[in-house]
Amino acid sequence: MSAFSFIGAADAYVDLLTDEGVRTGLELKGNCTQFIPKPDSERKEQTGNGRANYGQVLASVTLPKPMTAKITFNQLDAALFAAAFFGTNTALTQAAGAAAERDVTAILDKWVDIGNMMITAATTVKDPTNTTIYVKDTDYELNLRLGMIKCLSTGSITAGEVLNVIPTCEVIAGITTAAMTKSNVRIRIKLDGQNFADGRNFVTDIYQMRLAPTSEFSLISNDFVDVTFEGSLETPAGYDEPMKHHWLS
Repeated sequence: MSAFSFIGAADAYVDLLTDEGVRTGLELKGNCTQFIPKPDSERKEQTGNGRANYGQVLASVTLPKPMTAKITFNQLDAALFAAAFFGTNTALTQAAGAAAERDVTAILDKWVDIGNMMITAATTVKDPTNTTIYVKDTDYELNLRLGMIKCLSTGSITAGEVLNVIPTCEVIAGITTAAMTKSNVRIRIKLDGQNFADGRNFVTDIYQMRLAPTSEFSLISNDFVDVTFEGSLETPAGYDEPMKHHWLS
């Protein structure tokens, strides 16, 4: 192979392995902006202590250390979003219509969670005896998306009153990410790449990488967020190396 210049682009196919290291299948994950594998080593030197050779190197050896890598996405799917917070995902579902009655303790002029998000204005609020039906925007206000109630000091609800609230809900079909619930995240990566400098195609296969998020993920920002993971490349059973790179032409 003659000398070449390199500007690489690639689609990153990622397999989130199980806790036992079992492959679950590759998926194209978002937009990968960089993948930087980094070999590492440690040099050991034996130095002289004689009058004539004090401090000089008598022998040296370079010992390999675990290979690491950095991977960055500026688009990601739900699984990588969870990995950025050491988290796990579960389905978030809610059926339309009236939900179970909730006991909500009134705090005047401050918001209190009802227990359901994405509620409607048809939500009913009653006194503890179910005798009085309170009036929206007179006795209380609702935050429909967050599912919160604010009892108004100008209305008929008293502080500390335990209200009987029957939420009327909209449909939710989403995802809940629970942060800090999965510390060991291992992935396999297959890059389908091309060197734009000469047009040659390449495939890079990383068998097993243990991730650690290293960048901040701002949930409020003025620009698009990059998510960077770093980790050690592991050599799984049946392999002699942690990574292979194939030039296809």
